[in-house]
Amino acid sequence: YMDKELFIGDFEAIKFFSMRENLVLSFFNLTQTLNYSNKYSNFNYVKMFRAIRQFAWLDNKKYSSHQRLNKEYLKNNIDWFEQWLVGMTDGDGTFSIVYQNGKWSLAYKIALSRYNLRALFYIKKQLGVGSVTKDNTKGQLFIRDRKKLESAIFPIFDKYPLLTSKQFNYLKLKQAFYVLEDTSLTKDEKDKKLFALKTQSIPDNYISPSWNKTQLPLKSISDLTGIMTKPWLVGFIEAEGSFYLVSKNSTRIVHGFGITQKLDSVVLEGIRLILHIPTGVNFKSKYNHYILDTTNSRAVENIIEYFRNTMKGMKSVEYRIWARSYGKYKGDYLKLSETRNILRKLKTKLLEISDFS
Repeated sequence: YMDKELFIGDFEAIKFFSMRENLVLSFFNLTQTLNYSNKYSNFNYVKMFRAIRQFAWLDNKKYSSHQRLNKEYLKNNIDWFEQWLVGMTDGDGTFSIVYQNGKWSLAYKIALSRYNLRALFYIKKQLGVGSVTKDNTKGQLFIRDRKKLESAIFPIFDKYPLLTSKQFNYLKLKQAFYVLEDTSLTKDEKDKKLFALKTQSIPDNYISPSWNKTQLPLKSISDLTGIMTKPWLVGFIEAEGSFYLVSKNSTRIVHGFGITQKLDSVVLEGIRLILHIPTGVNFKSKYNHYILDTTNSRAVENIIEYFRNTMKGMKSVEYRIWARSYGKYKGDYLKLSETRNILRKLKTKLLEISDFS
């Protein structure tokens, strides 16, 4: 019997526990144990879980591969993890200063869709601190203990600064930490300083100091050296990226990749250069955000190659289904339509299962 929370959340353990056939068998056993109806065991659903451990084939002219999960993650590569975590935080993390019932608290949080609990458990396992909570729609990793913030979080984000405007909030949280730890200050003095920090607004057109290392606007990929690393980008895309299939007309479906940001257009511009996306970063005034989006075949091939065997959360499943369908079914409307439906159902199915956890 496999604990249902482990199955949804801590997938790292399952990687070492079973090969792909055992994973499918475990899924059948799990559905029987939890007394699910047969609708959760239909063929397409099982194929999704098989895709987690399947080989990926790309048979076009440029790419041909037959690879297992990225061995990089099977090593305890702490530098990779830390940069990945900063990227994930730039996407879906927050740093907050809270005043409630006369007391101050600090918090670091990452919030993801509930179906992506495995990424949160992975982070908790690697950090060795934090708590994971969940509601009907999302999961959250919290670290509130100041000593744990100091020992586990500050060293990472000092070593690898955030690339988005979230750096502003991180620096505010650190200042608040030192105020709270200052034994020479009275409570009233601490309150005054902390209220001043809490009410500080981010300046217009703020850019993370990380970008001071290069000339802006960005002109080439060399401008990103020492700033935007691959593990950072993998983490950021796991949080913010979208791998999708879209209809061009009634007989044609193509692969697409997109990402949006309310602020920090420089980050999208950097991603555009790294992934060799020909379209520019655009501002959508209707939605008040910047968007980087492409369906260009060469760019899609670059993206498939760049992210192969890198991701940790459920985004890896979406990516693998999406990437594999490019190599196998490009130009096949019916097969790509089926794949699009699988991607659409994936989140719903996993959310249904996680409701029982």
